[in-house]
Amino acid sequence: MRPLPLVGKDPVFRAAVALARRLAASRSPILLVGATGTGKSHLARLIHQWGSHPAAPFAEWNAGGVPEALMEADLFGVGHGAATGVEQRPGVFESVGRGTLCLTGLEHLEVSQQAALLRIVDHQTFERIGGGGSLHAEARVLATFQEPPEALIRRGLLRADLLYRLDVVRLELPTLAQRRSDVALLALHFLKSACRRNRTSVPELSQDLIHALEAHHWPGNLRELSQRMEALALFEAQAVTAAMLPASFWAEPAPVEDALSRRLTLAELKDGYIRAVLARVGGNRSRAARWLGLSRKALWAHLRRTSN
Repeated sequence: MRPLPLVGKDPVFRAAVALARRLAASRSPILLVGATGTGKSHLARLIHQWGSHPAAPFAEWNAGGVPEALMEADLFGVGHGAATGVEQRPGVFESVGRGTLCLTGLEHLEVSQQAALLRIVDHQTFERIGGGGSLHAEARVLATFQEPPEALIRRGLLRADLLYRLDVVRLELPTLAQRRSDVALLALHFLKSACRRNRTSVPELSQDLIHALEAHHWPGNLRELSQRMEALALFEAQAVTAAMLPASFWAEPAPVEDALSRRLTLAELKDGYIRAVLARVGGNRSRAARWLGLSRKALWAHLRRTSN
């Protein structure tokens, strides 16, 4: 999977990146919170690279991808006394050494397993399954969540004391829908990357395409935009236009359900609808203003205010 870029001028996004760079040399835990496709994994790797031990291993451990019965062995390792015929092997904490361990999907761990993880983070010691003595956990721990971890606590999926121990610093990455002023910049970045891989010339982005991209709801965030631009790069045209987008791009979810699922504010919902209308009329602001029941001056003021 190609890393997602740290491209953009959105102030919330830039503040998160700046804080990550400033704290990278510390050994304190960091939470990265953001919807899928917002770049959490890439930022976690950069925190490791910017840190005090960039040559040490970096590992991502996804609790949702490991069978429940194997979780503790995967985390802590297996000692000689675990079972007859079972070979001793290190877990990810031991393998990472003084590197960085990025934990994802912690809500998939059983409460007892979360307690064991809490003990490691608290005391920085652990034992392999089957014994063999206490080992020192030297890894710098990061954790990622796709939704606010407080919501997981309310649903009984995450221990509050584990969150409090991990939540020393929290970095929240905005969705692409919350970074509309960055969409054109990111689209060009992804288009250039795709053309570079395909060894083709970089086409221009037409205005109608930019309007369509800025109005889109982007449920897949940066990853979805990357895939869309990779597909457009295959046309090898002088300019890529909205007409080249597939029918699936224009299929819109039910607006109320979509807004609820993405926890949009009223301001974000209003902005999304205005930009969708603008894209539908090909960027014609006079037509868009009539559709919306706004004066052209009011529409212009809204677009100027939300694009800064």
